[in-house]
Amino acid sequence: MREFVRRWRSEERGLTLVELIAAMTLLSIAAGIIFSVITFGINTYNRIETENALRDDADLLMSSIITELYSYGPDSIAMDLDSDGLKLKRETGNPTDLIIYFQDKQLHIGDKTVDTRSEVGMPDQATPSSETSSIELQCSTTVTECSSGLIAIRLVLEQNHNGRNQQLTLESKFGF
Repeated sequence: MREFVRRWRSEERGLTLVELIAAMTLLSIAAGIIFSVITFGINTYNRIETENALRDDADLLMSSIITELYSYGPDSIAMDLDSDGLKLKRETGNPTDLIIYFQDKQLHIGDKTVDTRSEVGMPDQATPSSETSSIELQCSTTVTECSSGLIAIRLVLEQNHNGRNQQLTLESKFGF
């Protein structure tokens, strides 16, 4: 038994200070690389998730405008100078003009003088920016009212995620 104890004590040397510092250095480098890879992955995931949410919201707004345009069936479309939007005019049936415009970070579709027929607003984190979002009419002639032409929509959505604003700009043109 004494021989075993002597052999055990003589083989138990431990680690030197240099070996301990080298092991800690390698461990901290490996931990730093793993942490940075995980952080980069989480940030990328959050950015893509925010961008997808903004795309979904932009698709909802664009489809609301197009659906309203085709379901109303206007005879002509003009720029509404009061709201910087579009005025859809119909001569037969219900002669009430329908106006599509951005105001107070919401898309408004309806008659401005009476109750607005519908307002498509986004959640607090994703709202259309009224300063940069716009709807424009492009006629083949220089007339401000036309029965056929292009409608150009520039929609800018922004969302705040972890103190960072992420912005998505969607530009679309379609004919009528």
